[in-house]
Amino acid sequence: MARTAMARKRKHSSFMGFLLVAIVVFLISIIIMIQSAEVRSKLAGYNAQDAIYDEQIAAEEERSQEIDELGKYIQTKGYAEEQAREKLGLTNEGEIVFRKDNNN
Repeated sequence: MARTAMARKRKHSSFMGFLLVAIVVFLISIIIMIQSAEVRSKLAGYNAQDAIYDEQIAAEEERSQEIDELGKYIQTKGYAEEQAREKLGLTNEGEIVFRKDNNN
């Protein structure tokens, strides 16, 4: 009888050990799933931020190109003539200037 009692005790003890291991594994898997969801949420936020930064980079590259084109235009003779006409009121030789009369 002592053997059967010890055998039952071993079975009960081994079942409790198995149950304890199963519970620990289950808890660890729940913790991993929760952390995985948090990581996915952060990743979605980072992806959205990345898209915004890509748009800003594209806008700044376009702006940089416009500034380069303006820099080239400023160095032309046409720009100098345009500024002389607008700011200094100068004209080329042989041009006739028409001014609108504001009295009427």
